[in-house]
Amino acid sequence: MVRSTIASAGRNLKTIIITAREEDGTIETREAEPYSYRMKGGHELFYCYDIAKQGIRSFVVSRIMSVQQTESSFIPRWPVEV
Repeated sequence: MVRSTIASAGRNLKTIIITAREEDGTIETREAEPYSYRMKGGHELFYCYDIAKQGIRSFVVSRIMSVQQTESSFIPRWPVEV
């Protein structure tokens, strides 16, 4: 469900609300623009642009708890590969 929601948002150029468990165990929720997946250090990472913090962020895919597509559109800063 997480991947299909991210893929749909990417195709439709809509932001997402992503909730994930951080490395320290805290849970973070952010609005972001979805961009890509990459393997790094044995983990699959999801890369997005955090709107509130105005910067690129990555999440370990296995720590993503939920994703919701919003109705907010975005103009891609980079190629959307999701």
